[in-house]
Amino acid sequence: MSAATDSGFVYTVGAAVSIALVTAAGTQFFAHLRDAAERRRNRYVEVVQTLVTWVEFPYRIRRRVDDHQATLAVLAALGHQLQEQLAGDQAWVLTENRRVGATYLEVRRAISADVGPAASEAWSLPAASRPADMVLGDWGPGKSAALQIARLEECISHRFGWRRLRAAFNH
Repeated sequence: MSAATDSGFVYTVGAAVSIALVTAAGTQFFAHLRDAAERRRNRYVEVVQTLVTWVEFPYRIRRRVDDHQATLAVLAALGHQLQEQLAGDQAWVLTENRRVGATYLEVRRAISADVGPAASEAWSLPAASRPADMVLGDWGPGKSAALQIARLEECISHRFGWRRLRAAFNH
């Protein structure tokens, strides 16, 4: 082989190795971004689930079947657990994204403004003693809370995919 052929071969092999390394690094980078987005997406699902459980809390209180100490203790423990989850969710959302965090705070305050009075009223009502007592009709915070949760979900949707890019340019 001549010197020119040797240097051409070395150049070709070097270029192929470089391309392979850049491709592998790029693949790893995009896989990391995809995994991070998936973790974020799953965490937002948990945040919304906690809000829905918070909205359902007054219904659980109202539908309790007795006022025995054990039943009341379970409901009180659930209330404490929900408040802890809400505080943890709030801290995470506020650090994850300012815009979503601001919307989360507004939504949580609006929901809690309905959940609090409904829970207080539910505690003051007698336990459900008949199947018909489980039918609550329009009672409770459900309708207004559903609109608030939809508002938060719309805001969250702008954290992913093409909407994320659009949201970045709109602010």
